Amino acid sequence: MKISLEQAENNELEVIIRGNIQSQEALNLVTVLGSSSAFGKIMLLGEDESFLYNSKDIIYFESALGKTYASTENGKYEVREKLYELCDSLKSKGFIQINKSTVVNINFVKSISAEFSGNYVARIKGSDETLVISRKFFNSFKEFVRR
Repeated sequence: MKISLEQAENNELEVIIRGNIQSQEALNLVTVLGSSSAFGKIMLLGEDESFLYNSKDIIYFESALGKTYASTENGKYEVREKLYELCDSLKSKGFIQINKSTVVNINFVKSISAEFSGNYVARIKGSDETLVISRKFFNSFKEFVRR
């Protein structure tokens, strides 16, 4: 891979990828560049004010009744983004979807155990909270953990 830098008249950064854009290397670059949001901060909405949180401090995101919420050690806050948007943008930061309405930060998962139904239960570090990993999402969860 060849990397070139050049000064432009305007100060806006521009990235151009030339070559085989279908290669795994190009796809990995696009993923890394696309996921590098400004400082990894996410705006969480409280009652009277909004809070800036590092994505690494969020335990999981959950959708319910048409809204998306972030769970932190300090409580639950509403988030403006949709669950699928968060899943796509935070995958490189350790987040993985575990069921239809939940995306979890893998760094907060203490253990997993199988249920009789075929689903799995993830236990969260530092709390008694558990999250369901559905059968549909378990293989992608397992692959994500192996990386």
